[in-house]
Amino acid sequence: MHRRTAVVLAFAALVATSGCLGILSGPVTFSASAATVGDSTLDETGYEEASVTSSEITKTFSAAGQSKNVTVTNQVAMYERNVDVPVLGEQRAAVFSAFASPEVSVVGQTFNPIKDYSNRELAELAQEQYSSLSIGEEVGTRTVTVLEETAEVSKFDGTATFQGGQSVDVYVHVTKVKHDGDFVVAVAIYPQALDDEQQHVDALLEGLEH
Repeated sequence: MHRRTAVVLAFAALVATSGCLGILSGPVTFSASAATVGDSTLDETGYEEASVTSSEITKTFSAAGQSKNVTVTNQVAMYERNVDVPVLGEQRAAVFSAFASPEVSVVGQTFNPIKDYSNRELAELAQEQYSSLSIGEEVGTRTVTVLEETAEVSKFDGTATFQGGQSVDVYVHVTKVKHDGDFVVAVAIYPQALDDEQQHVDALLEGLEH
């Protein structure tokens, strides 16, 4: 995923331009804690855990005749709900994901490119949640309490292509917060025909644990 590699690539630029390689010794490791939805919230919303996985990336950077291994571990939690999609029938078409990425810190400097990503940029990265996803206009914003932080949630129009090539109008909700040294990005996607699904999304956001 682009979100997984962006941290490492940006950190490479930081190391190369700041001369940190002459100061660091040995491998450098940064790990995020998983952001997951509590069981009671899953019961309330009807979502089920699909997977909670970690992604470890190790890169070797060289400068001034020295090499350092840098390892970044991100966490991704995925949840799905069976919903009735017009024409297609019942599908696991309501998707919620929480992505946690560590803040990179070296010689007193902290860095993570997610900090500067707009909600639209994060939404465009969400296309991996569906086989095919196109992001349209932003149609609204709201504030939700996520991990005890006030988070701005953006809502976008979109279209997703399901099996058989059927295109369905969807909504895409995106937000991010910083919590305990990690950046947590939450993305929800569901068919627009589901009138009350935004309430479930807000409950999932409020039910995140990290």
